[in-house]
Formats: sequence, C-alpha cells, structure tokens
Amino acid sequence: MHYCGYNHTSNVNQYKFVAASTSFEELRIGEGIYTSKDIATILKIPIRKVSYWISKYVREKFPEITGYVYNFEQERGIYVNFKSLLQIYVFSELKVRGHSNKEILKMYSFISERYDTKYPFAKKSIYSVGSELMLEEKGELVNANFQISLKEILSEYIHKIEFDMQGNAIRFFPLGKEKSIVVDPQIQFGSPTIKGTRISAAVIYESFKAGDSQELIASVYDISVSDVHDAIEFTQAA
Repeated sequence: MHYCGYNHTSNVNQYKFVAASTSFEELRIGEGIYTSKDIATILKIPIRKVSYWISKYVREKFPEITGYVYNFEQERGIYVNFKSLLQIYVFSELKVRGHSNKEILKMYSFISERYDTKYPFAKKSIYSVGSELMLEEKGELVNANFQISLKEILSEYIHKIEFDMQGNAIRFFPLGKEKSIVVDPQIQFGSPTIKGTRISAAVIYESFKAGDSQELIASVYDISVSDVHDAIEFTQAA
C-alpha cells in the first residue's frame, strides 16, 4: 500500500493516513465498469446523491486515506469498477443506519490499515451494532478502538454481498440472495443478470413491456417464471 505513516493524535479514536504516493485504478476486463446512473439504478439511490458521493468520497476522501485513485475518467464521464460500486453501497447503508461520515471514514481507515487493502468496504463484513461500527474477524466483532465484542447481530445489508474465501467481495445481489438478480463483474460487464446465466435483467423487462407473458418469457429464455418476476421487480424499482 501507499502509506508513509499512521499517526495517532491525542484522541485514540482518531486515525490519519498520509499517502506517500498515488496509484491509479486501471480498466480491466472482468472488474465491471459503472457510471453514476448505473450505480443509482442498481442500488436504488437518487443519482444526485450518487454523483455527490463519487465526487466527495470516491474521488476525494477515500484517496486521501489510501493514496489510490478509484475512478476512470473518460471523454464521456467518470466510471468506477465493481469494488467501488460496493463501497458506495456499504457507505450508503451505514449512513441509513445513522452513522456519521466521520465514523465511516474512521472505519475505512482502520480496515485499510489492518488488512492492507485499497478497497476496505469490499474486503470484509462491516456491521452496525447500536452506535458502533464493527468489523467481523474470526467470528467476533472488532471496532476501531480495537475492543472485542461478542457477535450479537448480522446486519441485513451485508447479506447482499458474496465474499470469496479470502474475504474479497465477488458478487452483489441487489434484491438479496434469495432472489435471482445478481451483479457479477465477470458477467456482462457487471450489469444485472439472472443468476447462473448471462441474460440481462433489462432484456427480460423489455420483453415484458412489449406484452409477452411471464410464462412465455420464461420458456423463450429457458429460465423460471420466478426468475422473470425477479427481473421485472428489480427493473421496475430502478
């Protein structure tokens, strides 16, 4: 990682990382590519809020902590990858649960340092326990003060993210894992699809809007009626 130091202030709850140098995200096949509009559609968050968060946190606050530039700037706008999409998701969910920007950034710094990762919120499970932000580690919860607590609750939002054995986020289920809609950066450039297929949720919805019945769509695409219903539910809610 690109740190030159980790400074404790007089307040033990304060964490500050100073980037020694800057490295840049590169566009890679299999890592997804998303605009503000894409993120707003997938996460069901107003695009103005997404655009602000990308500007304030993805492009400013997060790089101040890690020394890493997360976005790709192209002629047509600003893009981020799958891991940054998930970081925006976790950030938004923590905000909904009443955590302040300061608390969230402190946990971001804590995880980045503890696990030497550029994508703290796409690396390990973050939990909201009362007023505390906790990190799951070896079956227990750790907060940014290095205090250990018994694992009391599992926040619902984290169950939308699938992690591999190393704790890296690999898939996102915007409607929850009990539904068939999945965002997988290795499938269809990370656009929402039917789990286990390469069929876009948007394609299913277009067929439905054109007047095809759910049963006919299921037959044509060799998927279940439930899959069709999930695609319609997801797209209509966007």
